[in-house]
Amino acid sequence: MNQLVVYNKDSNQFEVFLYIIFIFMMISKYYNDNINIDILRRKINQYTNWNIYLIFLNYLLINYFGINNLLITKFIANNSLNIFIIFHSFMLYDSRILFQIVDSSKPFILNKIIKCVSDKKLLQTEYMICNIVFHVLPVYFYRDTIIHYKSYDDTKNMYLYTIIFKFMWTLNIFGNYNFMSIYIPSFEFSNIKLINGIVVWDYILDNTMMNLSKSRFHGII
Repeated sequence: MNQLVVYNKDSNQFEVFLYIIFIFMMISKYYNDNINIDILRRKINQYTNWNIYLIFLNYLLINYFGINNLLITKFIANNSLNIFIIFHSFMLYDSRILFQIVDSSKPFILNKIIKCVSDKKLLQTEYMICNIVFHVLPVYFYRDTIIHYKSYDDTKNMYLYTIIFKFMWTLNIFGNYNFMSIYIPSFEFSNIKLINGIVVWDYILDNTMMNLSKSRFHGII
């Protein structure tokens, strides 16, 4: 493990990082059809999991290659907070996302360990655990970046990159903009209006974080 970690704001390095993720997205749609377990096939390419892949790759860059790109960290912090807010907003719209069974889903792990509890209760428990691990903990671990968001680069907004990231995800994984079908089958809102709303939301969130954040770094190139 590399003990010397150098902070930088290299935009080319940041963009190469995103391009690598985009290539992985393009590849993933080819192996996805070969996964026989239905729930694994549906879950593995959810947007939240791609954010976890970003976090893992950034962890490797920092701890094994000594590269701590503040733009990458800023992007992941924005994306993590974005996911946290959007997920819980949709949960308020349709509580089945977290508290009820969708499409007759079965527990993925707990029913193999615990036999005396109903599948519904076990599935709800798994959803709660996954909510904490995939939605809450990333925000917690990147809380310092969120608080000092502007200091990670006050000249570059992230909303353009988060919008491109979302578009690349939905087009490569689904081939269209009907991505809500994997989360809420009963969702009846216009996909175009939803996409337009997400574009506006990404802009608002990024600028709000820029305006409310505190200064921290000085003199980093």
